[in-house]
Amino acid sequence: MMESREALAFKAESDVMACIGCNDCMLACPLPQAKLVTIAELNAAVHLPVITNPRAAEFFTACTQCRQCVPACPADLSRADMVLYNKMKVEDRVPNFALMLQVGARVVPSGWTLDALAQRVGEVPLFASAAKTDLRALLLKATLRQLAQNEVLCKENEFYDRLCVLLGGALEQSIRGPGGRQVQILVLGEGSFFGEMAVMADQPEPYTVRAMAQSLVLELPKAAVARLMSTSASFKETMDELYRRRALWTYARTPTVLSALPEQAITELLDKAELKTLKAGDTILREGTKPNDAYLIKTGFMRVSRRVEGTTKDRALVYFREGDLFGLTGLLMGEKFSPFSVTATTRSEVIRIPGDHLFKVLGRYPQARAVLEGGAQTAERVARDNTFMPVPAGGPKQPGTQLAMSTEVLVEKGLAAGHEVLVVDQNKCVNCQNCVDACGRRHKYSRLALRGLQVENFLFPAACRHCEDPVCLLCSVNGIVRMPSGEITIVEDNCIGCGACAERCPYGNIRMHPVDKPQESFLLRLMGVLGFRAKQEAQDELKPGTRRLAVKCDLCASYPDYACVTACPVGAMFRIDPMKSLETQSLATSANRY
Repeated sequence: MMESREALAFKAESDVMACIGCNDCMLACPLPQAKLVTIAELNAAVHLPVITNPRAAEFFTACTQCRQCVPACPADLSRADMVLYNKMKVEDRVPNFALMLQVGARVVPSGWTLDALAQRVGEVPLFASAAKTDLRALLLKATLRQLAQNEVLCKENEFYDRLCVLLGGALEQSIRGPGGRQVQILVLGEGSFFGEMAVMADQPEPYTVRAMAQSLVLELPKAAVARLMSTSASFKETMDELYRRRALWTYARTPTVLSALPEQAITELLDKAELKTLKAGDTILREGTKPNDAYLIKTGFMRVSRRVEGTTKDRALVYFREGDLFGLTGLLMGEKFSPFSVTATTRSEVIRIPGDHLFKVLGRYPQARAVLEGGAQTAERVARDNTFMPVPAGGPKQPGTQLAMSTEVLVEKGLAAGHEVLVVDQNKCVNCQNCVDACGRRHKYSRLALRGLQVENFLFPAACRHCEDPVCLLCSVNGIVRMPSGEITIVEDNCIGCGACAERCPYGNIRMHPVDKPQESFLLRLMGVLGFRAKQEAQDELKPGTRRLAVKCDLCASYPDYACVTACPVGAMFRIDPMKSLETQSLATSANRY
């Protein structure tokens, strides 16, 4: 198999030969350095072993791989790949230099050089397979931190979003026990690491991490780890396997159907299990095919459906979610054909247990069969019962029912992936715009627009949902980050206005706001309110060279209330926890009005 860097070089050189030199990619680039270098200089650099052109080198160094150049290319080439190949060559030639050390709020000389630290990190088993050049590039984005004795690095159930490597000292992982007392779980020694679940699955840290003695740690941001995974195939394989094992081990000990099995039975089941990651729309079990495996949902939502007779359409029977086990009943009954299909509606992770391996384990642990059968009877039995209900030819949907609100809206429309979702009851709303004005007063730019998904009398405005699995966070300059408490926010000082986060958001809830917008007269503002200038403003925001800033709702982080909800004079606006709404089958019972 071709190594990652060799594959990148082959693609970059091929794309350069096909480039027509139109310069559209550079017009789309948000970096100021893009105006100081030409397409010819960038293309010539691809064929050079060493890049000596200072303008080109500066551009390659500044590139954040936001990929705004890619859709702008009329020849369907990837300027981002060409730049990444050159960026790696520039990084390889970065001279050895002394690194700094963060000690509390101070930054002091560390005593380490780039090459020395790359050598030391390469001795950690996790990075042993990565090339030294890739490690040097990784460390250019890393933070070297010294912790004092008893200093807390991160807290239980807070988001840390970094891979942390212990280079010296000792760290304690603990959880809050009875009475709030910290209970020690594990002591990490030199060469240990943690945080792989945070960078791979956007999960909060399960433990509080405290320094037991003065300790030296290396913090690697999520974007840097993702970059190393893209350039080092061996490191990616290591991380994927590590994540698979730890994810399976951790999930088996959470309150699910597997946790009721004997410890040895769990170990044997998971020994052959596979952790599969599915994109929205991926089908894992298809109606009419023979079920060969059992599946346990780790995260996400799965749509269970069957075809409507005489049509090409299908009907949703039920939705599987975290903890549901399916496929087992068909295996135990010896079915030749599955009566339904199972398709991911969101990014999902499922644990696949091969059928032949499952029967071997059940043969050794007869009591485990009854436990698993009981776990499969909840959601899967509902699906099977619904399978044999008559399907009306006019279609499955029944507008106005509570079920339609809880499933079609919260799951099918992606709302269930959110942490807190804004809702407007339009039976009460008087369109006074107080909510929009209050948001603007608090945040300088209004982050709220009263448009979005409309279902019955409920409007779900285009406001950030603070997803459990946010795809917007992969920002190499930390322009968008998640706070330890979970809110996702824009760091204005870091944002370069590339718009990558806005493009990644599947719900269109991040907007790019012109920073240097001139003051408007009353007449122009009135025209804007009336909607006459909406199209022109949208076109102005997309003009190349317009300095922009990402704008999104951050749940009024650091404030005691939601400005929009508090400002509503008729109580039409509220926020919901989608997961609670699914459990209670009601929007009102999960409403948060403060």
